[in-house]
Amino acid sequence: MCLATLCVVGLGQAFAFWPFAGPRLSLSPAYGGVCEGCDLSGRILAGAKMSNSAFARSNFSDAVLARADATGADFAEADFTGADLRNATLIEANCPRAIFENAQLANADARRADFRHADFTRANVSRMNMGGADIAGADMRNAEGLTQAQLNAACGDRLTRVPRGMRVRRCN
Repeated sequence: MCLATLCVVGLGQAFAFWPFAGPRLSLSPAYGGVCEGCDLSGRILAGAKMSNSAFARSNFSDAVLARADATGADFAEADFTGADLRNATLIEANCPRAIFENAQLANADARRADFRHADFTRANVSRMNMGGADIAGADMRNAEGLTQAQLNAACGDRLTRVPRGMRVRRCN
């Protein structure tokens, strides 16, 4: 369905919006609104605009979200197993109890994100910006590429699991 300069294309339970700007077509779909419990596994969502949207309990396993902008989005209890989130923007994203097992988060910007009780087993977090992120209760013991500098920028609690020899400061 197309209305004036906006096309809406159905993708299962989610909708993609492609705005037309003059003669150029934007190839970055925008996923907005509410898509809680959606199955988006294996989808190609590279560069998607997902800011301030609700994706609680959604399945993003093996999805490609590289360069996606999910600023302020809600991913509570979402499954990102094997997902590609390289260079994604997760600023102030709400991701408590999310699963990032085997996910690629290299160079992701996750400043002030909520990762309480999230699972980062074998996730690649190399150069992920975790400034001000809350990782209380998160399991980062086997996260790949995790540095003490990243943990210094984040905060956690006594339940936060980090690799042996590393520490995380307590959240206020």
